[in-house]
Parts: sequence; structure tokens; C-alpha cells
Amino acid sequence: IAAFWAGQKGSFLIWLLFGALLGLPLSRAAGRDEAPVMGVYLLTLCGLLFILVRENPFVMLPQAPVDGAGLNPLLQDDWMVIHPPIMFVGYAAAAIPFSFAMAAMWRRDTSSWAQRAFPWALMGFLVLGLAILLGGYWAYKTLGWGGYWGWDPVENASLIPWLFGVALVHGLYLERTQKRYRRMNLVLAVLMYLAVLYGTFLTRSGVLADFSVHSFVDLGISSWLVALMTFFIVSSLYLLITRLPKITSPPNEDPMLSRGFFLVVATVTVLLSTAVITVGTSAPLLTRFMENPGQVGPSFYNTVNMPLALLVVLLLAAVPFVTWRGTPAPVLMRQMIPGLLGAVAITAIAMASGVTRPLHVLFIFLSAAALATNLHKVASMIRTNGLGRAGGYLAHVGVGVIFIGFMASTAYDQSTKLTLEQGEPAQVGELTLTFERFVPRQGREKESMEVTVARADGRSYKAYPKLFVNDRTRQLMANPDVRTTPLQDIYISPIQYDPGEPPTIEQRIALRPGEVTRAGDLEVRFVDFDLADNQDVMTQFASGRTVNVGAELQVRHLDTWVPITTVYRFQSNGVIEAPPTALPGGGLIQMTRIEPTTGAVQLEIAGRTTSLEAPSLSIDITRKPLIQLVWLGLYIVLAGGALSTVHRYRQARKVDAMAA
Repeated sequence: IAAFWAGQKGSFLIWLLFGALLGLPLSRAAGRDEAPVMGVYLLTLCGLLFILVRENPFVMLPQAPVDGAGLNPLLQDDWMVIHPPIMFVGYAAAAIPFSFAMAAMWRRDTSSWAQRAFPWALMGFLVLGLAILLGGYWAYKTLGWGGYWGWDPVENASLIPWLFGVALVHGLYLERTQKRYRRMNLVLAVLMYLAVLYGTFLTRSGVLADFSVHSFVDLGISSWLVALMTFFIVSSLYLLITRLPKITSPPNEDPMLSRGFFLVVATVTVLLSTAVITVGTSAPLLTRFMENPGQVGPSFYNTVNMPLALLVVLLLAAVPFVTWRGTPAPVLMRQMIPGLLGAVAITAIAMASGVTRPLHVLFIFLSAAALATNLHKVASMIRTNGLGRAGGYLAHVGVGVIFIGFMASTAYDQSTKLTLEQGEPAQVGELTLTFERFVPRQGREKESMEVTVARADGRSYKAYPKLFVNDRTRQLMANPDVRTTPLQDIYISPIQYDPGEPPTIEQRIALRPGEVTRAGDLEVRFVDFDLADNQDVMTQFASGRTVNVGAELQVRHLDTWVPITTVYRFQSNGVIEAPPTALPGGGLIQMTRIEPTTGAVQLEIAGRTTSLEAPSLSIDITRKPLIQLVWLGLYIVLAGGALSTVHRYRQARKVDAMAA
């Protein structure tokens, strides 16, 4: 199924498919504006169709193979079936507010487009945000890159239109409630769709091939993408230049401590962040003709966006208690006191946990204040107006939660690279890690490494990071093991596995119970079988459970008899394991066979005379505090967006019914 959209051509095809499907309800929801809205919308779909005509996704190979080469190894994952389709639904939805805006300017009637476009803009914000969430979760849980976001240009290509969507949603809200900012909303609707086209050009033209870990190579469609962007840029600019001056909008007379002022400042802040991210993402293109083209790193985005994020959460903390007409400062502070007290408590806990840098403390405090004040507003609105009208404030609660998770999981994560020798414990903070064994491939489960992670309180668990070679491409693939706890994730990503040098077998011996034989400078006595854990071996084996058969031995070394036990393990899947046991004075002994008729065991002794290089595993272990808040906050934002979408859509349908 995922092969449908795995390649460039397939992704354009599914984008076109979802655009066509969204056009069916859009043709009804457009109401009396159906003709111009659908005319513009069909132009956006025709652009994708022309690209597919140029690069036909149905061309057959000259020699059709019995079985294809398969997906790229990085894409051979269940998330490939989930994340991209939702992303392309979001891309297709971005064309709908654009179509409403263009149709309104073409018809010179901008009085009602915002009402009809609002639920569609909310839906685009919701779906594209969900796609970004799933993409980040995919990268974090599966790909072993060590995080959920790396400011990669392809990641930013989806973030930029989503941020324009955030600004558009708030702008349309202002227009619907205050009849203001009509010009700004038309511009934002255009920019959101143009950002989708620009991001598509960056990722599909090949300009980022040397700068992104998951961009596409150029298939020769760059000129088509440029032509498509040029057509919509020129047509949009023509309508904006000729129509905007004639659009009337009430003057902005909002006092400083009013909801309108706060929303405008927040929208401008989001747009500034969008501009910064766009410039940073475009760096490979802007420097393409220089001697050393390059890109900006994550530190650039983090540094520039930090003050903007502080301003956003400051505004979010106060906006629940400001009115359209303005709120006096003493009244505002009095209403914010419960939320600020909660923020102080959260900040105190953060400082006690190690947050000491003043900027980080301020960030946590303002984020917690945004969380607490908006949560208070949600509870109040549910009591008075119902759940549907509380969707916006619920989304703001999620933003506060996300920002706390961002700060904790990125600024205060602890990463350590180390090499584990098999069987040798290694200390990492309060954790003790022991590389136990290499686990071979079984069915769909790839090769993995068994690592025992013991905590200081005595509890332990088995981690299984995967490190394997793709069968067809021969690429080395790594999947992390992520252990989630309420306060942190323990993230173990494999780097390299060294199987070591197998010991040379020096001697094979067969013993019955009670027999003694000499093996070099050792004497070995087979005492008896140890079946303490398997009283009824046949019943255990028949029931599909693992059966352990131990051989109790005595080894004489330096005139001392030392008891040891070696194990023969029958796994439920038919695999037989015989882990070696250390001998006194060095070397290994291993039980390799059991003779059921005579009761004898066959033993192999190795490593007595040669130095051994034990298997080793190099890993990167990272502890990410409070990373669950990132996912929880995104879920809350999307839940709030879904509530608002349903509420606004119902309102739009009521308006249509009244007009009819």
C-alpha cells in the first residue's frame, strides 16, 4: 500500500487524489460562491496533474521484475503507511482558504469569504499539525536520530505553511468577530498555499540533496514546479495589488490591554518566526551560487526563536482575561493571580530539579502561566458556554504544555556514548548497563542487541536496540530502544556492533554423570543434570515454553575443585542456545550436545591458550526528561483545534441555512 506514495510521482498522485476528494464537500460548502471557488481550486489540482503528465507514475519498466527492489530501508516502517497520507491531506487542504480568498478578490466581494473559509482553515491547521506530530514521533521512535525535531529543511518545509495557517486561523477569528484585518487575511491565505508550493520546490527540486537527510533527488520537474509557483504568485500578486486598496476595514482602535491587540501582536510574532525559519531553510538556495554553499544549523533557529517564543507565551498567559474593549491592568493582574501562583509552583519544582539558567527559568514560568490561565478559562467556558467554544483556549493549554516539554527534553537531556563489552557492566549515572547477547533475526523482528538496564533502586529491564543490514540495499539500519517512564525517556540508540573474535576450540570431551576427564591443565567432572526449573521437561517443551537443561560440573584448578554450571536452552521457537560459561583461570566451556540415550553431555573448551576479543556494542544512551509533555501538548492542541473546527463548521452551516 505504501508503495503508492513512496516515490516522488506517487506522492504527487496521492496529493491530487486527496485534493479531488476534498473538492467534493467543498463544492457544497462553497454555497453561492461555488463557481469561482471551485474554479480556483481546480486550477491548483491541474498544476499537480500537469506534473504527473510530465512524470507519468504509471510507466512500466522495460523489464518488469518478478519482485521489485522494495521501499527505501528508512521507509520500511508502519509509520510510512500513516504519516505521508495525512501530510498530503494537509497540503491539499491548504488550497481551500486560498481558493476562497482568490475567488473573493476576483468577484470584488470580500464580505463573507472568511465565514466560509474559517472551518476549512481550521481543518488544514489540524491535519497538517497532526502530520507534523506523527512525523516527529516516527523519527523519534523508529529512525534512531536521537530526537523528534532537528530543524531539517524538509521538516521545515511542512512547518512553514502550518505556521502561516496558525496566523490565518487567528486572523479569520478577528475578522469574524471584529470585522477587521480583511486585507491581512487575504494575504495570509495566499501565503499559506504559496508556502506549500515553495516547500515542495525545495524538497523535490534537488537543491537540498546535500543538506537534508531525507530530501528527494531531482527528477527533472524543477522547471514545472517553478512554472507552477510563478503562475500562482503572479495571479495572486495581481489580485492583491488591484483589489486590496479598495477593501475597507474598520480602523484598529484596540487599547493595549485588549484581546484584539494581543491577537495582533501574537500573530505578528508567529509571522516573524515563520520568516526567520523560511530564510534559514532557504539558505542552501540563497547560497547556491557562492563558492561554499551551506545551511544554518539548529542553534540559529533556537537562538532566534527563543525571544519570540517568550513573547508568545506571555501573550497567551494574559489573553484569557482581556476583553475586546480593554481590561484595566489591576483587574487583569487580579484575575491572573491563581494562574500565576500555579506557574510559580511549577517553576519552583523545575528549579529544584536543576533548571538554573535565568532565561530557562523565565521560559518555564511563562509557559506554565499560559498553561494555568488558559486551563482556568477552559473550565469556566465549559460551565457557561459548553465544550465547543472552549476549543481555542484548550489549544493554548497545549502550547504551554509543549513549550515546557521542549525546554526540558532538549536543554536538559543527558547523552553519553559508550562501548559495552559483552557481559561487562558499565555505569552511566544511576544506571548500570550490561550487553548480554546478540539476538539473531526472527521473522519480521530484525537483529537486535539485548542490553540489561539496572536502576539504582534494584529494578531492571531488557532493552533491545536494533542494528541490522537491509537485505536488498545493504544499508546499515539502526532502530532505538525507548523506555518511557512518567518523568523521562531512556533512549538507547545503537552505533556499532563488533562480534569480536570467536575463541578457537581446543578440546571436545564427552562425559556421563560421575565421570572425570583431563582437559589440558584442568580436570573436569560431570556431576549431574540440573532440572530444578523444569521438573516436567516434556510437558514444558510441548506447551511451547522455554526449557533450560543445566549440567553441573566440577573443575579442578590449582588443586581446588570449583563448581560451575553450563546451560542448554530450548527456545519455544525451535532455536537452541548454549551460552558459554567462564572457566577458572580463563577460557570458556560450553555444552554443545546432549545424548538422551546414554545421558552423556558433549562439552567444548576454548580460549585457554589465546587472548580473546569479546563482542562489544557501541551505543548512545540519552535521558530525555519530560518528553511526554511534547506529545501530550500536541494532542491537546489538536483536540482544541478539532473542537473549534466542528463548532465553526456548524456555525457556517447555520449561516447558509438562514441565507437560504
